[in-house]
Amino acid sequence: MNTTNTSTPSTRKIVRMLKSSKKISKLIPWYMLKAKINEYIPWKKSAWITSSLPVELLWGFDIFPLHPENNACVSGARKVSLDLIEYAESLGFCRDVCSYMKTNVGAYDKKISIKMGGIAKPDFVVTAGTICDTHVKWFQTQARRMNVPIYVFDVPHIVNHTSESTKKRYKDYVISQIYDFFDFMEDTIGKKMNEKKMLKTWENSRSLSDLWQKIYEYRKKIPTPVGYADTLGDIFPLVLLPGIKKGIKYFEDLLKEVEDYVALGKGILPKEEEKYRLMFEGIPMWYRIKFFHQLMNYGAIVTYEPYTFSFGPSRPYVDNLEDGLKVMADRMMYQPYIYNLSDRIAYFKDIIENYQIDGVLLHENMSCRPSCTGMYDLKQKIQQDLGIPVLLFTCDMNDPRAYAEEQMQTRIESFIEVLEQSKSKRLNS
Repeated sequence: MNTTNTSTPSTRKIVRMLKSSKKISKLIPWYMLKAKINEYIPWKKSAWITSSLPVELLWGFDIFPLHPENNACVSGARKVSLDLIEYAESLGFCRDVCSYMKTNVGAYDKKISIKMGGIAKPDFVVTAGTICDTHVKWFQTQARRMNVPIYVFDVPHIVNHTSESTKKRYKDYVISQIYDFFDFMEDTIGKKMNEKKMLKTWENSRSLSDLWQKIYEYRKKIPTPVGYADTLGDIFPLVLLPGIKKGIKYFEDLLKEVEDYVALGKGILPKEEEKYRLMFEGIPMWYRIKFFHQLMNYGAIVTYEPYTFSFGPSRPYVDNLEDGLKVMADRMMYQPYIYNLSDRIAYFKDIIENYQIDGVLLHENMSCRPSCTGMYDLKQKIQQDLGIPVLLFTCDMNDPRAYAEEQMQTRIESFIEVLEQSKSKRLNS
């Protein structure tokens, strides 16, 4: 690990960052270069795809995946999202529409560079309402504006008390749509599904997720060797590269470094300075990643976040297409970001216990209704049943107009005080 100084008005700490995470600076440019080259090769096809849909479906057909949400994150981190959002609003998209969508509209229309979050015109787009209903209207709108074909998956949601027979019917319904997607691919780009290639793609993806799961297991350690400052960038291979080997080597190096530091008892902060272990629910504020460094200056470290975990769920080995489609359908229907409320509460309680969480941060993201739905109930249950402090704050993932610096600093300081009181009470009881 190398060390990076961070500071707040009240204190100053040295935060360790994983050296291996720096290698993402080579992996992302490789992807960007491939995306650029792909634009000039007539027989190379590309597609836009949304989160929650298996990117392996594209790699299995040798289709280059473009991910508007990922590109929007880049725009946010590069501090250009506001200009793109305001441009989209000038076209008539309202303030309440998803800031990722508006960033994408602005980025595409203004033809900004891929390094700033720009994105090329695809050969087709594929979407679903799995996580967010906006995904469907967003891609329908852009497909119409770009005049490209679109395939929409209709994925049922598993609500409380859904029977096993209904779940099976849902799964069969999703699998039938995957077969329809195979036909769509043949009709649209003239490629038939190659079972051998698809199985190899799934196996590579499984290997990538297994490595991610192991990294997450080490985050349980005190002091934790991996924090949100690392995982924010580390999820890139899970978002766009599952199915190819490029990301596997990256995660292998990451895991090796984590194992070495756990063996030495080292973490992001020295053990005596890791005071509060936090869970963060929601999409981060990409334009304000400094927020998480501010927390660490108080000895408060995000050691678990469903957002990054959800991109690398564990999955079984499969050696045939039928079983592979069953696993894929399960993943599309059920993952942490679309758990029903009762399952979400149980999931949070389990994480809080296993990761020894001292406090929870809930980002009520104005651009992501599904992720913030039920947060007040979630907050109440955590505080009531576990006695764990919860800070719920309203913000936005890509629109900096929703972030008030002084107000957030005040809320952080107040939350730290509550954390200290809560932890002291638990230790003395």
